Amino acid sequence: MNAVLHHAPAPWREDEDGKRWPVAALAALLLEAALIGAIVWWSSQPAPPPPPPPIQIVLEAPKPAPKTVTPPAPKPPEPKPLPKPIPKPVVKPQPKPIVHRVQPKPVQPPPPQPTPKVQAPPAPVPDTQPAMPVAAPTPPAPPPPPAPPAPDVASIKATFEAELRSAIQAAVRYPQAARMMQLTGKTLVGFDFRDGTVSRVHVVTSSGADLLDHAALDAVRNAPYPATPKELRGQTLAFTIWVRFHLSDS
Repeated sequence: MNAVLHHAPAPWREDEDGKRWPVAALAALLLEAALIGAIVWWSSQPAPPPPPPPIQIVLEAPKPAPKTVTPPAPKPPEPKPLPKPIPKPVVKPQPKPIVHRVQPKPVQPPPPQPTPKVQAPPAPVPDTQPAMPVAAPTPPAPPPPPAPPAPDVASIKATFEAELRSAIQAAVRYPQAARMMQLTGKTLVGFDFRDGTVSRVHVVTSSGADLLDHAALDAVRNAPYPATPKELRGQTLAFTIWVRFHLSDS
């Protein structure tokens, strides 16, 4: 006889079942939380709009085509009346003028004129008064002297400008600092001149050194100017004069 081997059932392991129980409980809690979240989300969604009402379609029977009315034929235009002929004006003959012929009168000769009598001139009466001396004829007046030639204002202004240039150059004071730095050059100064007074003194072309430019302006303002010619008095004259700086100048 064959012996029948029966395997005994596995013994109960309490420690492994104790570990499975918390995992199963956690899975159940997660599933329940997911179901609750799905219900809350579904309840928060807006309700779908109601379906549109049914549209009622009414079919109408086709209307009969309108009858075509033939328009009446146009009447022929009435003939225009012919223009009446314009009667020609009747020219009445003018009466001829009646010419009266006048018979010329005979010309009678003038009556003879009496011959005038010629009387002899009276004899001259002798002049008993003494003769008056006859004045000698007045000699003609001498011709006026020729007018002096008009002054040449342009040449007078040029001569006066040369005098101003000499006066300004004589009034130049070489700055000591510029002399120590060996600065040389020239400055073109513009100004207005009127009867010995200058105004609007400004630098037209700089020498490249501020010390020399300021010294040039001071020379124009402080120069002893000569007397203004009478042809230039009362006029505002504009001048531009070069002011030169050389180390050899005192």
